[in-house]
Amino acid sequence: MNNPHIALLSAVQANDTRHNATLRSQSRPTDPRLEQLIVYRAVLQHLLLQKAHYDNERELELRRLKRFRSEGANERRLQIQEQVLKKAQGMLPGIVFKMRNEVDKLKRFLDIDKEQELRQLDTTLYDNCVELLNNCQSSLENIN
Repeated sequence: MNNPHIALLSAVQANDTRHNATLRSQSRPTDPRLEQLIVYRAVLQHLLLQKAHYDNERELELRRLKRFRSEGANERRLQIQEQVLKKAQGMLPGIVFKMRNEVDKLKRFLDIDKEQELRQLDTTLYDNCVELLNNCQSSLENIN
């Protein structure tokens, strides 16, 4: 269950820690657009982690249900496992909906910046957001 999106997200988060320490050490006020970019990044990272968690949870519960069926578990146990699987599956549509909305918001936000002023203000943050945006889009394309 080695998810490439989680590995990339971990690398981005490690960069973010160093980057945020640098931002805090600067005494000048930050551009509000950069602060908004930081918020978009945090929200998308959280949603990507949630989606990966519930995708893995769904797969785990599905394998468990198949195992119970193959072992000949009683009807009540199968019903309970089916309910557990439905709950795990039921979380995904809300997360996917939120992620699509946030991806669209970030795309619009980056599209407004035609002259790439944001990239000039903070190259690392901008590149991390673009990479995260691409990662989220590929995750949304791979919906099971």
